[in-house]
Amino acid sequence: MKSHAFVREKIPVVIQSTSTKAAKCGEDVDPPLDFGRYIYFQFIPTLIYRDDYPRNKKIRWNFVLSNFANVAGAVMYAYYIFIRFCIPVFRNFNHIHVNPKTFVSSMFSCILPGALLFVMVFFALLHCWMNAFAEMLRFADRMFYRDWWNSTNFSNYYRTWNVIVHDWLYSYIYKDLYTFWGAKNRHTAMMVTFILSALFHEYIFCCMFRFFYPVLFVMFAGMGVCLIFVTQQKSSPPWNVLLWTSLLLGIGMLMCLYTMEYYARFNCPPSAVSFSGRCQSGGQIFVLKGLRSF
Repeated sequence: MKSHAFVREKIPVVIQSTSTKAAKCGEDVDPPLDFGRYIYFQFIPTLIYRDDYPRNKKIRWNFVLSNFANVAGAVMYAYYIFIRFCIPVFRNFNHIHVNPKTFVSSMFSCILPGALLFVMVFFALLHCWMNAFAEMLRFADRMFYRDWWNSTNFSNYYRTWNVIVHDWLYSYIYKDLYTFWGAKNRHTAMMVTFILSALFHEYIFCCMFRFFYPVLFVMFAGMGVCLIFVTQQKSSPPWNVLLWTSLLLGIGMLMCLYTMEYYARFNCPPSAVSFSGRCQSGGQIFVLKGLRSF
């Protein structure tokens, strides 16, 4: 994403510099590319390339260390959540019978730990980690997020939850599609942008879990887009309650489904599944009762 931003911002500059040099008959022109600025851009917490950024005068190392300590604390707390709430519920998955009642119960039991992990990821990544690197590099623009928790519609939530990624999608995907297709196809440009964002998030999950299970993509590109139109231009407090309810239910479902699939594959690898749908593992035969047959 950073490489794309750098290329997009510098191609017009290089073309203009080449034209200027040709017009001046080979006279010396300031080079349009600066490798030092590119390296600095690779480490600062932004995805929009600029030749110059606002900089602080000094580094507050106590602030840096406190943020890294908060990240370590958040990681340990997330580990405790998995050990305490998730593993006991799902570690025997595929060894026990799973019916709709068990699935719904497991999903609701994931809402609380899922909400805690949701807040921990936001705090550790978008607040502590970004602020620590910004402080070390004297990067003064700290607008990594806005008050997404007060949103009354999903369009505002998507704009304020992760400002860094939103700015990249808006600047390099949506604006290009909007310019190419015109104002009449504004919603189509938005849909394509959401689908690309959903694919990118699903790719991250594939790398983490090492299997393809497109639940996040379906919820993001499907229900996520629908909720934008349902909650469009809503501003009353009850819609904020609806947004939080939808988030908690969605997070609980995501956590439940991905954990169930992970332990289904862990307890019964795909190579151990017979043609009859039975799991032949560890000298015993278990009926495959994961979501793939649920």
